[in-house]
Amino acid sequence: MADLQFINEIGIIGTALIRRDGTLEESLLPENIDKETFSIMCATIYGGATTVYTEMNYKEPLDIVIYGKELNLVLFPNSSRDFWVLLIPTSMDPSKAREEFIARKK
Repeated sequence: MADLQFINEIGIIGTALIRRDGTLEESLLPENIDKETFSIMCATIYGGATTVYTEMNYKEPLDIVIYGKELNLVLFPNSSRDFWVLLIPTSMDPSKAREEFIARKK
């Protein structure tokens, strides 16, 4: 999608906007990723983390970061019905990636 092309300029590998039910709204992901499976699994992760916070009587988390050997995932809310996922290099700071993405997305 043309409006997500800026992610390459800031070093983000891929991104997706996903509804909490697992429906993919928009994305710019690497070709080797099955978008349907990716969005459903990210919704599962996001839902689980949100439920843990709710059960402890806290508001939902701001960032959910999954650290990997080859890339990291950063999940964060967009609205009450959807959330963003960023695929970032392990060398990139998750908070800075989120901030830069939000600033450029506006």
